[in-house]
Amino acid sequence: MLKPGGRFAVSDVIADPDMDEQTKADMRAWTGCIAGALTEQEFREALTAAGLQEAEFRQTHRVHEHAGAAIIRARKPFAPAE
Repeated sequence: MLKPGGRFAVSDVIADPDMDEQTKADMRAWTGCIAGALTEQEFREALTAAGLQEAEFRQTHRVHEHAGAAIIRARKPFAPAE
């Protein structure tokens, strides 16, 4: 839980939008954090649903032909003045 104005940051694997079902189903890929990776769009939607704003994605390097590592940041908005 973040207080208003709090910041969220994580390093994670981001799947390419075209990741195929065979890769997703591959247990070796799953244990390597590839098959369960969200696409950037799916990650943005999850952050928005959690009430976070200003999502920023910075890819750092490729970890698979269908996925790359990224640093993700977002911010919880300040509560409106009452």
